[in-house]
Amino acid sequence: MMDESTGTDLVTIRQFGDMSEALLAKGCLEAAGFDAFLTDLNIARLDWPLSRGLRLQVKPEDAEAALAELDDSALDESQFR
Repeated sequence: MMDESTGTDLVTIRQFGDMSEALLAKGCLEAAGFDAFLTDLNIARLDWPLSRGLRLQVKPEDAEAALAELDDSALDESQFR
């Protein structure tokens, strides 16, 4: 996919089968200053069974740092027990 605003190709760093998780991950990256995009978001909102999940994409030069940000921000569920 290409970011139309900059003409830059994007790379998929994660795939999600759950829209809530995809939106949280996208928001996490945006809060950290990354440009993040979800593919097929509109089709998923209209008819989830037709979508094949959502792909989180970033610029190629941001991929490694964005993945690290997602890994660092993951909640340890044991905190809530």
